[in-house]
Amino acid sequence: MPFSDIIGQDNTIAWLQRAIVEGTVGHALLFYGPEGCGKKVTAMSFAKALNCLDEAHRAKGDFCDVCRACNLINRGNHPDVRLFTPATTGGKTVIPIDAIRTKSGESPTHPLPLREDAQLKPMEGRTKVYILDPANRPGLQEDAGNSLLLTLEEPPNHVVIILISSRPNSVLPTLVSRCRPVRFNLSPRDAVRNALSTNAPDVDDITAEAITGMAAGRVGWAIAVAQNPAVLKTRQELMDAIMSYLPRGRRSALKLAKIMHDLSSAAEILIEPGEEETGGKKGPSEDQIRRRNMPELLDIVASCWRDLMICSMGEPTSLLNTDYEDRIRAIAGIISQADLRTGLHEIMRTKLHIERNANIDLSLERLWMTILCVK
Repeated sequence: MPFSDIIGQDNTIAWLQRAIVEGTVGHALLFYGPEGCGKKVTAMSFAKALNCLDEAHRAKGDFCDVCRACNLINRGNHPDVRLFTPATTGGKTVIPIDAIRTKSGESPTHPLPLREDAQLKPMEGRTKVYILDPANRPGLQEDAGNSLLLTLEEPPNHVVIILISSRPNSVLPTLVSRCRPVRFNLSPRDAVRNALSTNAPDVDDITAEAITGMAAGRVGWAIAVAQNPAVLKTRQELMDAIMSYLPRGRRSALKLAKIMHDLSSAAEILIEPGEEETGGKKGPSEDQIRRRNMPELLDIVASCWRDLMICSMGEPTSLLNTDYEDRIRAIAGIISQADLRTGLHEIMRTKLHIERNANIDLSLERLWMTILCVK
């Protein structure tokens, strides 16, 4: 994706391009901002700009997207550009220490862990680029993050490390202090809607408007959801269930917990391409699938609770789930604002606990028991 096609991050991209032209990139950058606002695609584009073979584009801090270097990066095959995610490091739920350095007494793996690989000169490009997503805990294990410190403190001149995080407060402070922060912002509602019209023209107006509301300024998230019918179907099933079982009751709480259990178990819902079973290797376990899907499902629940709060305060014009407006209005008058505030707090706390490896089913049952005001 050319820099010009990345929506809503004009100031950030202009700064990155200027840094390339002026030679002030630095050795470590922290790309931070909300999920789905273009951090990873910008990081990959930045890696292309650093290694593009077209002199004219490179002089402007840009890339051609057609040369050998750009094509290799697009295919994930460039020897000097590596993306570290849980999926690319053994299909685990975290980026393990093995991806960062070789343990004492063990032989180096292939490809080499980041720390050893960074000491070698680029094989083909001008700059070795390492992208870690996510760089916040628990995605990047603490021991792995600490192992990265040595490279950040004494970086080779040919290395650029990009840490990506939607929760910079959860990144190890020692890593943050050694990186130059690069902020990514949410996009205006109109920009999200226009991006959907361009990238997902087959989506009907009602669905597009609903996706635009749910996206809350996250262009990349909106496009990904619009192009994935499974996500839309899952969101509809979950919203219908919430609308059906509210406002309260022990039986409703247990049913909603069970529904979220079932929805999170579907491997095709939110797992990114390339994380499924490939090359004869065992794919992610059911717990890994559920743990990756659950934050998105909880975001759907949070958007519903946010809309209920908005309606209860008499401001229904800024709803996220616009296609459920009538049903949200009907329920909003039944639940008190105090209970809605407590519910939203519990939803976000449950999301954090599950990301930190809490038992999913117990967390869901506790969540719904709490926010449906079961005494």
